[in-house]
Amino acid sequence: MRMAGHRPAAWIPALAIGLAATVWLGGCGQAASGGAAAGTWDGRFATPEKDLPAGQLDLQKLINETKDGGVAMVPLGRYVLAKPLTVARRKQLHISFAPGTQVRIADTDACVILIDGCEKVKVSGCRARHVKPLPEYECNAPVLTVTKSSRVVIENCELNGCGAMGISASDVKNLKVANCHIHHNTFNALGLYNCDEVLVVGNIIEDNANLLQSDNCKDLSWSDNLIRNNGGYWRKARAPGLLPGDKPDSRPWTDGDDSFAN
Repeated sequence: MRMAGHRPAAWIPALAIGLAATVWLGGCGQAASGGAAAGTWDGRFATPEKDLPAGQLDLQKLINETKDGGVAMVPLGRYVLAKPLTVARRKQLHISFAPGTQVRIADTDACVILIDGCEKVKVSGCRARHVKPLPEYECNAPVLTVTKSSRVVIENCELNGCGAMGISASDVKNLKVANCHIHHNTFNALGLYNCDEVLVVGNIIEDNANLLQSDNCKDLSWSDNLIRNNGGYWRKARAPGLLPGDKPDSRPWTDGDDSFAN
């Protein structure tokens, strides 16, 4: 693992990290100017979730019809999927969600977004989670899955409360996770398996049950991330996925309006 001021490890064996305290990985650990934390995330959007319009567009059709080398522009809205939004065997594709756009899936055994067998794919701007995430880890699906791909960028996304992992990546070369907010995932914020050249930079990673699970990863770099209050899965000090002070039956992902998911 490479951090600012540290020499990179040539190989990282099976690794699980849980952190309960506030930690900045990379940089000097000081707050940025104006009181901002080291991790940056541009997704604190002005439009509340309950005020987002219901999305009418078929997102899978939009992606399928966008040619390689193009940009699939997703209008602002709340989209509820019947099955994962799949990006398969694509090359040089950018899926750009209007800032604040929410994408959900009801099936907790399915990921929200799947990137499979792709090269140079970027996903930006979405707020993704399951409609009703499980309060505790039960071996269910991640929010975003990347597999057998290269040169993948996940940027300025919110990956929230999936019940397993925010991002699960396997057999991926050159993965960048930047300026995202990854929180309330009940097993790991990140799971990295057989990956090479992974950069995690400028993210806020908080209130996950565990920070990282990694196996056979090479050249894993962290820089300027704000990492805090992870580690509940191992400590069992509080129910995973709950904020301090929450009652066991409360859900931090509830936005007060799930009528569109029916």
